[in-house]
Amino acid sequence: MKKTTVLIGIIFFTTIFGCKESTNKLGENEFVLKGELEGIKNDSWIYLIFDNKPVDSTKIIDNKFSINGVTEHPKQYNLLIKNSQNYTRIWLESGELKFKAKDGEFKDAIIEGSNSQKESEKLWKPIWEYRKRRDSLSKIVYNNELNDSLKLNAKLELKKVQQNRLKIESDFIKNNPQSYVSAKTLDFYATSLPKKTVYELYDGFSDEIKKSSYGKSVKRFLDLNQNPQIGDKYLDFTMPNENNKLVKLSDFEGKLILLEFWASWCGPCKKEYPALRKAYSKFHSNGFEIVSISEDQTKEQWLKAIDENKLNWINLWQKGGNNADPYLIYGINGIPANFLIDENGIIIEQDLKGEKLISKIEEKLKDKASR
Repeated sequence: MKKTTVLIGIIFFTTIFGCKESTNKLGENEFVLKGELEGIKNDSWIYLIFDNKPVDSTKIIDNKFSINGVTEHPKQYNLLIKNSQNYTRIWLESGELKFKAKDGEFKDAIIEGSNSQKESEKLWKPIWEYRKRRDSLSKIVYNNELNDSLKLNAKLELKKVQQNRLKIESDFIKNNPQSYVSAKTLDFYATSLPKKTVYELYDGFSDEIKKSSYGKSVKRFLDLNQNPQIGDKYLDFTMPNENNKLVKLSDFEGKLILLEFWASWCGPCKKEYPALRKAYSKFHSNGFEIVSISEDQTKEQWLKAIDENKLNWINLWQKGGNNADPYLIYGINGIPANFLIDENGIIIEQDLKGEKLISKIEEKLKDKASR
């Protein structure tokens, strides 16, 4: 009887602890992020963001938190406490990761357990130095109290500094072809680098990296990108408008078209609204059309901007922001950007702004009418 009781007890003990052990064991793509914080208000919520969307959140209790999740491969996420200065980027991958930070110092956090995080920190060390130099030069370039000669020299130096940053990141990608950090970096800078360079860096990736979401995105860019120039024929595409009706750029062939790339959050884009409204109002009845492609991340932001700013021309949007097809096809690496396309479908001007845009449209329509 005693032996039976002991045996049952052993079975019970083994079953309970066996279950607990299997519950805590992480799967192949699972991670657990454990945080130790200092100075954070109890019951504050901390959010894990990916692709501008919250993927998880939890309360901070006694300066600690824990987030479990699944990621198909190492990816960069944003970690933040809402309505505070506590924000940073973090590379998550399978396994147990530790995050230690003080209130207001999330960017200086100690992150352990992520090899990709270490690679990212290695890449960013020289970039922080670049940023210091960039910021000091920018203050000179945009200081209206300084003389033009000094500002011009600073502008030339700033261009060299910016080119050096691209070299830092290109060299990192080339020297770390099996890194997910390299793949994400190349995905981000694809439109800023010569296409030949993007091909070469992509070709250096391992098969595993090429199959990642970042690798696939770079491949999509390589497949789509054409970088048309003045004198080239426009490149067609299809996108949905506000009513989800599919619209082609070729639907407006025969008209003078301004293909405009913008976003609701873009300050320089907003400065161009008056000129765009003026041009559309003045010339639309004479065969002028604006086809605008928004870089906004959400449809709600895009629709709100159209309504509030009376942007009543052809407005198109595709999920993905600056990763939408036209942005890749036309190689857009900064907004606002535009292409003026004549009635024959030839690109005749790029990046026209303000009164220059209006005068060029007027000149082209007068020339067309005189024929």
